[in-house]
Amino acid sequence: MPTSTLFLSDSSLVTTVSPAPSLIGHSFFSHSHPPTRQQYSKWTVSLTSSHPSPPSTQSDIITIVDATTADGQPHPDPVHVLYATLSWYFHLPPPSPPPGTRPGAPRLEWVVQIDRTGLFSREESLAAAEQAGLITLFDGVPGDSLVPRAVRRAFWQISYPFMKLPSPLLYVTSLGVRHPIRPRPARKLYRRHVPSVGAILSFRLARLDDAPTVNSWMNNPRVAAFWGEEGDIAKTERFLQEGLEKRHSFPVIGCWEDVVLRDGKIVESGTEEPFGYFEVYWVKEDALARHCDAGDWERGIHVLVGEERFRGEKRLRGWLGGLVHYCFLDDPRTMTVTLEPRVDNEKFIRYLMSEGFSKEKEFAFPHKQAALMRLHREAWEGPAA
Repeated sequence: MPTSTLFLSDSSLVTTVSPAPSLIGHSFFSHSHPPTRQQYSKWTVSLTSSHPSPPSTQSDIITIVDATTADGQPHPDPVHVLYATLSWYFHLPPPSPPPGTRPGAPRLEWVVQIDRTGLFSREESLAAAEQAGLITLFDGVPGDSLVPRAVRRAFWQISYPFMKLPSPLLYVTSLGVRHPIRPRPARKLYRRHVPSVGAILSFRLARLDDAPTVNSWMNNPRVAAFWGEEGDIAKTERFLQEGLEKRHSFPVIGCWEDVVLRDGKIVESGTEEPFGYFEVYWVKEDALARHCDAGDWERGIHVLVGEERFRGEKRLRGWLGGLVHYCFLDDPRTMTVTLEPRVDNEKFIRYLMSEGFSKEKEFAFPHKQAALMRLHREAWEGPAA
């Protein structure tokens, strides 16, 4: 039976042994922490489906049983077991349309039913999973109980297990613009395993000691053609300092950390390699707001990939989806993520459109002709797996 591994954002590891070639049947899960060699728990997942080769969009049912801690006690946190299970399930290859599907046929939402036996036979466990946002209760057949289902699109919008709360709603006026007070960003912003590239993606707040790395990127002719920030190290230090002092925007460093086989075990390499510089900003207070109807919580992104070996479609889909994921997780009131690339950056615009962004219009900044690219939360299906 094939084995798969998935690191969660806290560096713990979910290992799954599943049947093949079809996933129908029993899969065996274990949850551990490789850095400390600690075993946390194990459980069994039974996947049934009317489709011969799941995952399918609408017919899969997951039953979770035998969830125990390392010392054999009943697992105290069914919600975390479900979260880890759904992390595995929604990293599977997306369901393909059935053979013979006509062009333009309606595309069904990817959902999976959670069986109300086993781990979720108790109403308290089901209610906790619903409160965490992992499941939604849908109407069943008349006279039957509500049916718990997990929706892929919704799964990627929840901040479990950290459950970050939005900041209080207080308004101020800056430079004639009334907007909510913006909290300072955390130092560590985001971390996620991207199995398709075999690496951990992370974003953190930039620091002044990043100046040598960012300076080398800014002096790359490919980057300089779009950013215009080439120059000596002192210029880059001022650039970073100014970015860190802004209230509506902050500079971000993106890193990749390889997942490797060491002493027969799958582990994180422990070496985070910076690959790009990004800026995340609130559109309402930005110059972009003069060219669009910006919402109070609309986020904007500027992007720069400096390391050549981390370019390419797979990596781009990984970090682009990760940035959007961060924006939607950071504040649930954010309904739209916006970019304004130069109109001649046609390849990047095509990538944005493949991720769900739409081109609303072109407009003129003093320094460039830009394309207004927007992605609405409702249209986002989740980051690349």
